[in-house]
This record gives sequence, C-alpha cells and structure tokens, in this order.
Amino acid sequence: MKQKLSIPPAFSKGYALCNPSGRLLPKTVRGTRDAAISARFPVKKTRDASWAKAQAEGWSVKLVYVRVFIPVFKSTNPKTEEVCDVEDI
Repeated sequence: MKQKLSIPPAFSKGYALCNPSGRLLPKTVRGTRDAAISARFPVKKTRDASWAKAQAEGWSVKLVYVRVFIPVFKSTNPKTEEVCDVEDI
C-alpha cells in the first residue's frame, strides 16, 4: 500500500512593515524590527530620517507569524497532449 507523502508546513516568526492602510508588506518580513525597516529603507545614511517620516505618515512594524508553503510539482501525463490552436495564443 502506497501512502501519500505529506510534507508538514513550516512556520516562522518575525517582523514586517505595515503601511498606513493596514496592509503588511510581505517582502519586508525579517527576524528583527531593524532588519524589517532596513528592507524597506536600504540607504543607511537616510534610514532613520526616512523611518521617522514614515512613522509620522502612519507606518508601523508588526510582529507576524509566517507560514511557508513548500511547492509540490507534478508531472503531466505524456499520453495526453493538449492541442493548442492559433486562437488560444
């Protein structure tokens, strides 16, 4: 009997920037608050001033729990071929 291989999801805790409308920016998820801020404001010389201005506009740093999905790739059946018409392109 063959069992389906199940990979458990992975979870991670970190910090992400939240814009004034309440939307989290997923590209800013980092392990520390400072790293999350530097992901959005990479220039070290102006980071503090830029972050102070962003906070005045309503930006914040939120603690987040992220679920990491592991991609599953499936092969296609070589016996069935889909015909692509010119109209489909």
